[in-house]
Formats: sequence, structure tokens, C-alpha cells
Amino acid sequence: MNIKRIATPALLALAIAGLAACGDRNRDGEMDPGVPDTSAADPAAQPPGATVDPAMGDDQATSPAEASALGVLNAINEHEIAAGEQALAKGVTGATADYARLMIDQHTQNRTQTSALGPDEQSQDAQAQRQKGEQERDTLDDLDGEAYRKAYVDAMVKGHTEALEALDQKLIPAAEREEVRQHLSLTRDHVAQHLEQARALQSGTAGQ
Repeated sequence: MNIKRIATPALLALAIAGLAACGDRNRDGEMDPGVPDTSAADPAAQPPGATVDPAMGDDQATSPAEASALGVLNAINEHEIAAGEQALAKGVTGATADYARLMIDQHTQNRTQTSALGPDEQSQDAQAQRQKGEQERDTLDDLDGEAYRKAYVDAMVKGHTEALEALDQKLIPAAEREEVRQHLSLTRDHVAQHLEQARALQSGTAGQ
């Protein structure tokens, strides 16, 4: 019997079977190199928490100028609140005390509404406005009694006059979103009312 003649076909059969098994494993465990992997580009295939390309952006994002304008408005709000609290601590009474409480209430409400619109509290203009308010309160803090009451009312007339000018010339023109424009326009109406009330206190027609 010729052993070589019998063994050769048997070995060949084993080799073919081995190659077939390898091919099955490749099909089961590996991706066909000819088919590109699109899972990375498919948003649905991204894991939870995956971020969107920042270049896509948000069409409703606050612009720097608009955010700065809102920051200035909140600096004004903070000053009016702090000045009202200072006036009450100084012991103002009557109509002046009523006015101080009104400033605290209405400017607190406006600050909350403004904060929801994305103000830039650290913009250069906002910081300058905040510093201006602090200096004015420091000046008032040196006074007491009737001298303080009169100076507080004068400061309210001056401050609300300047706030109206800022709204008309800078803040409202910087608004880009409709909700911001509406908020600033309504704020202007309230500031105008505050100015008229302060003038009435200044002239004595609203009492003291």
C-alpha cells in the first residue's frame, strides 16, 4: 500500500476544512472591510450624553451686545434694591419709605426676569454700572436724617433719568430677541413711572 498516496488527499481535505472554518469566524466576528463603518456618523448611534457640534450653535443664543445690555440692567436693578434697603435702614418714613419699598419690590422682580434672559453680569459696561452704583451709595451713606432723605430722593430722580437714557440709547437698541425687546420696553415704562414718583417726592407733592 502506498501511504503517501492515501495521506495526501486526507491532508488536503483537512486543510480545506480549516480554511472554511476561518472564513466562518471572520464573517461572525469581523466587519467586512469593504463596508464602511457609519455608526460614528449616525447621531442615533451616539451614546447618551454625546454633545452636538458647537459650530451648529443655537439660533436663539444671546449675542454679546444683548447679554451686556441685560447685565447693565441688572446692575441698575441691584443698585435700586440696595439703595432702597439703605434708605429704610437710615430710617426714612412716610412717602419716602413707601417709595423705597416699591423700588425694592419692583426691581427685585425685574432682576429675576432679566436673569432668565441670559445677562452678562461681568461685561465691561455691567461692571462699570455696578461700580457707579456702589460709589453713589457710599456717598449717601455719609448722610443722616433729613439730609439723607433729600439726597436719596435726588439720587432716585437722577438715577432713573439716566436709566431711561441708557434704555433708549443703548439697551433697547442692543436687543435682538423679541422677548428681550419686549422686556426692555416694559422695563422702560416702569422706570418712567419710578421717575415721575421720585419727582413728586422731590417737589413735595407726594409728601415726605
